[in-house]
Amino acid sequence: MPIQNGKDKLLGGGFGRVPNVSGAMTSWFQAMTFIQVVKTVVNFKVVESKTEINFMGVWQPASAQSIAMKPEGQRAWKWFTVHAEPTVELGPDEVITYQGTQYRVKSKMDYTEYGYVQYELIEDFTGSGP
Repeated sequence: MPIQNGKDKLLGGGFGRVPNVSGAMTSWFQAMTFIQVVKTVVNFKVVESKTEINFMGVWQPASAQSIAMKPEGQRAWKWFTVHAEPTVELGPDEVITYQGTQYRVKSKMDYTEYGYVQYELIEDFTGSGP
């Protein structure tokens, strides 16, 4: 039997694929509701529209290590990490409300091959918008 190694496999092929951990993640997830806040200008007035996003995910404070890597002025802010189903579509700088507090999406890491997406959120000033 010939020896097989990585050079013999195409990227995304069966051997050495990224494991889908969605089964483990879904047992960790709970029902969550974000309210997406979008501000637009209509007839020279700012109009705020809100859309409810229901999904399964988990909310956790950002790790001390990730906060220590932030610029000095941002370290005192409240940072959170959300692991969610890949169906959740938010982009950087979007504003959401969760449990009555407004947050801004700072980054999105797409781990759909693993079965989830990860968002980094920061508490935002109430009333500010995109």
